[in-house]
Amino acid sequence: MQKEQDIIQSWQANAGNWISIIETNGIESRKIATNKAIIQAVCSEEPASVLDIGCGEGWLAKELSGRGIAVTGVDIIPDLVEKAKEKVKGNFIVASYQDIAERETGLRGPFDVIVINFALIGKESTENLLASLPHYLSAGGKLIIQTLHPHSRKATDDYVSGWKPGSWDGLGDQFTMPYQWYFRTLEDWLQLLNESGFNKIYFAEIVNPGSRQPLSVIFRCRV
Repeated sequence: MQKEQDIIQSWQANAGNWISIIETNGIESRKIATNKAIIQAVCSEEPASVLDIGCGEGWLAKELSGRGIAVTGVDIIPDLVEKAKEKVKGNFIVASYQDIAERETGLRGPFDVIVINFALIGKESTENLLASLPHYLSAGGKLIIQTLHPHSRKATDDYVSGWKPGSWDGLGDQFTMPYQWYFRTLEDWLQLLNESGFNKIYFAEIVNPGSRQPLSVIFRCRV
């Protein structure tokens, strides 16, 4: 579990840097494709309520709230949650994925949609969280996950699930404490979601509109 703690410590150390880069639209893949993709995926479900897990500084919650959706956001990093509270009308909670899994957050569900946008980077934390999420969904509700496209690792000849070296490359020298993250193949993602209680799983691939290279995959899951 030390690797899981390293992830949290790195995000705590880089919270201010992350807020700055998001507010200046400094991540190219998000600007050209992935932000729009996740907004469209959630809004296409026409939810009245959304639980944004790993909400960060609140950019997605703000977009959804602006469309009349009641948003609850959860993140383990207090500085990010405070920033979200400053700019979004919604309910924001500081809690870990384990807190959610053990139902120790006081979340007022159920929710029409649970969204997790580029926020599943551990192993045990992800597995425990996903297994708990059917409890938080309304009847007919959906879990929507956007994550790095697994096939992006095929070029490295390392298309095997497991812990991988991470970096903050491309985000600026101010980012410190890179951490290892847990990679899953596309097949392993589908298996994990199925084992977590989701037996209706669909996915869409998001590509760079210029190069046509894969950027992310969006899973839509129902119990």
